[in-house]
Amino acid sequence: MSVIHAYLTKSSNPYPHERLASELSAYFDFETKNGLKIGVSANPFTKERYVILRWSRWNFSAHFETGPNVVADANYVASALKDCPPEVEDCAERIRFVFSPDDGREFTNHIIWAIDYLSAIPDAIIFGESQKTIIG
Repeated sequence: MSVIHAYLTKSSNPYPHERLASELSAYFDFETKNGLKIGVSANPFTKERYVILRWSRWNFSAHFETGPNVVADANYVASALKDCPPEVEDCAERIRFVFSPDDGREFTNHIIWAIDYLSAIPDAIIFGESQKTIIG
């Protein structure tokens, strides 16, 4: 499993699951011929909804998160990384992608496409959790 965060530094337009589902559906439309199905699920504990993109043997989820936990994570990133843009500090919104394991590296392109989607969001700072680096 790997996780990518896109901290939204100047967000005034949130990304609820409906928006994420719509944008990711359009962005990954070319993958429907390869079995892509996009749906919505909910965290059983918090009831927060998120988008899930599924292929026959792999998936990833897309979450819009806001609040004090996001701020705490953003401040950790700002303090732990030498080359971190200072704008990430005190960010209260992010999009988090959680990728299922891909040991055979069959879905590397899909991860790259997902990161490209995040990179196109104005003023987003992309953080790779497992590599502990800013991407892009």
